[in-house]
Amino acid sequence: MKQKQFDAAQLRQVAGCFPTGVTVVSCYTQKGEVHGMTASSFLSVSLDPALVLFSVKKENQLAQILSEGMAVGISILTDQMEAESNHFARIASMHPSPDFTDHDGAPVLAHSHAWYSTQVDALREAGDHFLVLCQIKSLEAFPEKNPLVYYQGYKKIQAE
Repeated sequence: MKQKQFDAAQLRQVAGCFPTGVTVVSCYTQKGEVHGMTASSFLSVSLDPALVLFSVKKENQLAQILSEGMAVGISILTDQMEAESNHFARIASMHPSPDFTDHDGAPVLAHSHAWYSTQVDALREAGDHFLVLCQIKSLEAFPEKNPLVYYQGYKKIQAE
């Protein structure tokens, strides 16, 4: 079966029609420094066992750091955290750098809407990305906060 042709810009445009939450995925480097990236390609996979998944572009520095068994923090951003999102997307740096707290050896952003402390269970190649399957170790949510949403730019969900 012959696949229809389309370009990367068209693919991004169509993918951008799907609203997603905004997360920062982070881990410690071998030097003990926090390294992270902004990711909207995040999803819950399974309740039993408790698994989540995100994708990372192969050329991203985080892809070179991640390994099976590694502790990874996943921070779900509040609608007040656009600066943190941009910082880890390498769009605009924050000074000072964002604050992290440690949970089970995984760094998570302070003041997040919610967070997961995870351990990498598997890395799978998928085109120009790796799919990173993670087992949840601990988690916490702060439902009184509002999430940051990406839909053709940042959006805020207003409480009713």
